[in-house]
Amino acid sequence: MNVTIRRPAARSLASATAMALCLGVMQPAPALAMTAFEAWAALQSLAAGAGLSITSTGVTSGDDAVMVSGVRIFPTADPNEMIVSMDSLQVVPRGEMIALTPSAAIDVGVLFAGGITRHFNVTHNGTIAGMLTETNAALDLDFPSLSVVQVPGAPAAKGGPADPMNVSMSFAGFTGRLRAAREGAAEATLDAGSVTYDLTYPDFTDSTATISQQGTIQSPHLALSATELDTLSGEDGALRRAFDSGFSASLEFSTVASQQTSSQPVEGVQVNIQTQGGASTLRVDLADGRVDITGDAAGLSLTGAYGPVAGSMTLGGMGLAFGLPLVVTPDDQPIRYMISLQDLAPSPELLSLFGAGQFAGDRATITVDVGAQGRLLQEIGPNFGESDAPPFDISSASLDDLRLQVGDSAFTGSGAVTLIGGIMGQIGRERPNADGRFLFDLVGGERLLTRLQAMGIVPQDQLFFVRMMMNGLSRPIGDDHLQSEVVLQPGGGITVNGAPLPF
Repeated sequence: MNVTIRRPAARSLASATAMALCLGVMQPAPALAMTAFEAWAALQSLAAGAGLSITSTGVTSGDDAVMVSGVRIFPTADPNEMIVSMDSLQVVPRGEMIALTPSAAIDVGVLFAGGITRHFNVTHNGTIAGMLTETNAALDLDFPSLSVVQVPGAPAAKGGPADPMNVSMSFAGFTGRLRAAREGAAEATLDAGSVTYDLTYPDFTDSTATISQQGTIQSPHLALSATELDTLSGEDGALRRAFDSGFSASLEFSTVASQQTSSQPVEGVQVNIQTQGGASTLRVDLADGRVDITGDAAGLSLTGAYGPVAGSMTLGGMGLAFGLPLVVTPDDQPIRYMISLQDLAPSPELLSLFGAGQFAGDRATITVDVGAQGRLLQEIGPNFGESDAPPFDISSASLDDLRLQVGDSAFTGSGAVTLIGGIMGQIGRERPNADGRFLFDLVGGERLLTRLQAMGIVPQDQLFFVRMMMNGLSRPIGDDHLQSEVVLQPGGGITVNGAPLPF
């Protein structure tokens, strides 16, 4: 196969999508009654409807299959924008689907902006099956092996340097499934046993530098489901109308493990990084006028070097969550932001670079989980946030979890507050007009302070002042355990452990 692409990118993407549909989806009428030759004719008809032309050097028709030789597919209006060529294409009716088997060796040539042409060799041993009617579409991909390798390029200009970009990717056990209905419902999944890649591409922040990345992703999985997709558009207010019509969508991406090596110059210094990660998941849900994002990852290890300086670190795990409303509502909606990094452990040599060798062997955990009740006051659109009034309001907020821990020293907190009058009620006030309570605990603070003093982070002449502040804003409730209760009162009053805030 040979593909040539020229910008604008949106037009090229549209042509590429149309070609993919032509290769994987044909119009049975119905497919069960369609002969192989009728299927080939339907493919050409579908291509013409998509603004594409298909040419061939020969067609051999049998009872169960059609073998097309010398196939070329290109946009009718501009053949140079994208050209797809393959030695052969087998067309076989398969129940309600029609199966296509392109030739095993494929060449792809892409014409980018600036007149740079890049060629790729694609090899595979798979099949594509598709179906398209006036009301439904289906696409199945089954590739036990699939690889894409860029052919070494000629100089971008005569006498100039060779093309800095290089791509090599291979997929093992790659499968895909798409089902879509005219009324806007769609489901799609992409899976692979593994994906291996070796990429080199220009650093767009430095025209003289390139970035290289090599790695493997084990068992990547991508799933998408949606309803009422046909209600989406770029018009002002379209998002609100889509949700009112029942639009919803869920996107999930997960992996079992991954590893990567990357290299790039930063301000003239070579930076090399190697990472290894465990299982990870990221999910995005759009429904009921809001977006919710959640993610988590198992252990991660990182080893790197910045010129002659080397170091490493490990991370036991991480999590994130984010959610907020996307349309105006009469009532408050939940808002959330959470990030958690667990058991972060820099190597001793890395800590020593920052004068923190005292913490060698200690692990750090950082968790911030905050929530709120609020609502949008303006619909999201081109003019969102341009008025003098805030585009959203928050009536209450909560600190559901705060944890900053290093070794056996930990600072934790939680609490909630109601903002009287919302955000607008706080404008122009020196202190918030609120009603709430927060509780903070510091365990091992004296031990941490001693270590910071030994490192020189807290100078000896400031040690007394720091201890005075700690004791003034907290009360001891155990061995090296301080606690602070912060109360926000209507009218702007703030107390710490029952006493007015001293500043």
